[in-house]
Amino acid sequence: MTTKIGYIVGSVSSTSINRAAFEAVKKNAPEGVEITEITIADLPMYSPDHDAAYPQSAVDFKAAIEAADAVIVATPTYNNTLSGVVKNAVDWASRPWGQHSFNSKVTAVAGASISPHGGKPGTDALVATLAFGEAKVLETVFNLTVGADTFDAEGNFADEAVRAEARDFVAAVAGNAAN
Repeated sequence: MTTKIGYIVGSVSSTSINRAAFEAVKKNAPEGVEITEITIADLPMYSPDHDAAYPQSAVDFKAAIEAADAVIVATPTYNNTLSGVVKNAVDWASRPWGQHSFNSKVTAVAGASISPHGGKPGTDALVATLAFGEAKVLETVFNLTVGADTFDAEGNFADEAVRAEARDFVAAVAGNAAN
């Protein structure tokens, strides 16, 4: 049986280090785990004015979350908190009231940063935001400090210890999704 994990990158930057980190995480996924990006780039800014008729991008976004066995949300840390685009995505997922796509969904958070904190302020804020929506937020968090030597020429993690941490992280998410 394949465990389907959706991942959301909380950055729309073409040079996102969180996207690069998750491309490397995917390369280290254990056998039987399929990781697919759930895109947020096309989501407009959330407004309750849309609750009666969601745009197709939001309908597709919510459906992708609901179809996944588990979801990983990766956020950069901007101004010592989660990114605005990932917060906007969570807002879309949580509405209309009573139709929260993360409700009871096994969810993990991750963050990558050039800062020594490895994205911890952003992931801490994201945990609190997702827990409010009654997601089953795992205690296992993947925070990565990114430097010039983090990735090899193929885009994988250069350090075997980081590759092992990525494998353990995805295995923990998949294991919780199976329970």
